[in-house]
Amino acid sequence: MRFALTRRVTHIWKADAINGKAMGPGFFFATTPSALGSDDSTKEKVGCWMYAAGSRAIIDERTDWTTIEVSVACETEHADDAEAVDGRWTGLIDSITSFSSLVFRYQLVTHHFTILFLGDCARLAMTDRAGIIYTSHINYKANPAKLGRVFWRLSRATPEARGHDPSAVRILRGSPEYDAMVTWKTKTLPAGDHARELFVDTLDEDYPWYRLAVHHEDNTTNFLVAKPTYAALGLVGRSTRGFVAHNVSDPSQPFVYLKDCWRVKCGHTKREGDVLAYLNSKRVKNIPTLLYHGDVLGHKTVTQEMWQLFDEESERECPIEEYWHYRVVVKEVGRPIYEFSNGKQLVKILSDCVLAHKEAHKKAKVIHRDVSVGNMIMIPVDKSPQGTPIYRGLLTDWELSKDIHAYDLKPRNVNRTGTWQYLSVNASNRRTEHIDVADDLESFLYVLIWCAIRYLPHDCPDVGHFMYSFFDHGETTNHKEYTCGLLKRLAISDGYLMTNTQRPITFLCEPLHTSVDKPMARVGSAPAHLPPILPSDALLTSKSSPLPPPTAAPLAPIESPSLAPDIPQEQKHPIHHIITVLLGRFKRYYKAQAFYSMAPVKPKQIAVKSDSDGTAYDLALFDSDSDSDSDTHSGWDLSDDRSLASERKRKKISKKANSHRVFGSLLVDFIRDENVGWPMNDRLADQLEPKH
Repeated sequence: MRFALTRRVTHIWKADAINGKAMGPGFFFATTPSALGSDDSTKEKVGCWMYAAGSRAIIDERTDWTTIEVSVACETEHADDAEAVDGRWTGLIDSITSFSSLVFRYQLVTHHFTILFLGDCARLAMTDRAGIIYTSHINYKANPAKLGRVFWRLSRATPEARGHDPSAVRILRGSPEYDAMVTWKTKTLPAGDHARELFVDTLDEDYPWYRLAVHHEDNTTNFLVAKPTYAALGLVGRSTRGFVAHNVSDPSQPFVYLKDCWRVKCGHTKREGDVLAYLNSKRVKNIPTLLYHGDVLGHKTVTQEMWQLFDEESERECPIEEYWHYRVVVKEVGRPIYEFSNGKQLVKILSDCVLAHKEAHKKAKVIHRDVSVGNMIMIPVDKSPQGTPIYRGLLTDWELSKDIHAYDLKPRNVNRTGTWQYLSVNASNRRTEHIDVADDLESFLYVLIWCAIRYLPHDCPDVGHFMYSFFDHGETTNHKEYTCGLLKRLAISDGYLMTNTQRPITFLCEPLHTSVDKPMARVGSAPAHLPPILPSDALLTSKSSPLPPPTAAPLAPIESPSLAPDIPQEQKHPIHHIITVLLGRFKRYYKAQAFYSMAPVKPKQIAVKSDSDGTAYDLALFDSDSDSDSDTHSGWDLSDDRSLASERKRKKISKKANSHRVFGSLLVDFIRDENVGWPMNDRLADQLEPKH
């Protein structure tokens, strides 16, 4: 299959016919049969696109994903029988998905149209965040006028009908708003003004700039944005993107963080802004401060409505989610957690986020349910004596959170809640089960592993293979239902990280190639300068299902753990010990669950007490947890599985697995202990090769 126009289609679509009689004024179809898109990393072959008159794509004969109005995909091979034709229609779905995903990536649109050609037939398809719908066959050879009317109506439709969002107004070069944004490039910024620095970094003219309106209560506030700092890839789903936004309505708060997404509309779900307002009222620490939020002009997906229309006689519940367009603005502008300066700071930021999770659960009875790398940021709150910023971690993105009192209600859908790469083993294997505290704490562990394996020294020879096997891979028997990948399950069952060859992974204080004559500095207060390295967007994409399994088995029993090199304890990184202890704890927990009929302990089954509100931020806040055990780290002995036969012992282990104090105090103890040898400059360049 290729996406260039066939001779037959080209004959039907002569330039004077398409861009003259059939087309409305101000629009043209342009063909670029072999060029790449404006962003060569997309690697998408192009066929024919509808643009507004004057688009640079028409002049340069190169695809411009920022201005495409309508896409065209063609199958050049002719099929005589109906079965073969239907099979090729199915294949063209990949084209629709690819083209629409790129349009959604570069434009703020509600939906996108694609015209499909196969032999003498054509279809019109429309994609939104819920899926794809398309018309029946149009035989344009027998009835060319019918196809002509499709082009006529598309070119004369209102911008909103073609998918444009009236609350997102494009900012053009030379406009007053454009000049106001560019001015920040030339202003002298005070040292440490990271919000302005991050805003200036987004002023990339390869991306469209917008004025976004946020409707909250009876008011509307406008924000100027450029390139998103985060954009989830893919077609179906929340399509979350985040912007460092210039607040033109409030000079006292010139820079804020704006999140544009499509939220799942369900009976007992709450909007993220409503959750944040409630958590802010409860004085939950280390979470964003809500400023504005609201649905966008009633925008919602329609794919699910079409399914219900054509399946109205069925008693089945519609399997397609309904999504509503939504924006939320918060005060804090932060950096992602993976920009940590060193391992000690990483653990500190992680402990801050665990504290936020704990306070939300204890004070507000809310559980996050989507702990991931993309949902943790770090904001500067002070400066060290050396003048370097001191950061505090925030746990963000509360849109999938849930009131633990609502756990008696039926799960809102049959899909998993959370991001696949960081789901607990339990949540990966049981998609309809409620997420509990132990599941989210296990996800915190996977965030630590994700950051450490990419940016800290270790002896794993193939980071790309490990990342795929541990985070992305899932096991399946029917290619529809996936369960936890083997490498993650083995880490829990055996209590240590391993490569695909079953060789243990050790995190080191310094890289293997570092000269022993030049040891890395230890335990200092001045963090290393952040290197200008960011992971690719694809690696931060939230996924509700795993990537397809590799052609080869993800695990090959080549090496024995006993053959691993004996690394002295003093060369092991403190994070290695943290990960080892936590994996051992979860190993014990899952064994206890197996003895206890594999029934997860829900938050509502655990007796909790409310914490007294405090105003000062202090690591000692973990000490105020409601657990009554005097020894936080007791009850985790792995030496005797026979002790699991005691029901009292099993309940104690389950309780500790659901305890923020047990998890958080371990992180805090390693940070506080002056005898722990934390390297100062252990941060490395991203060890995941770009090809992954």
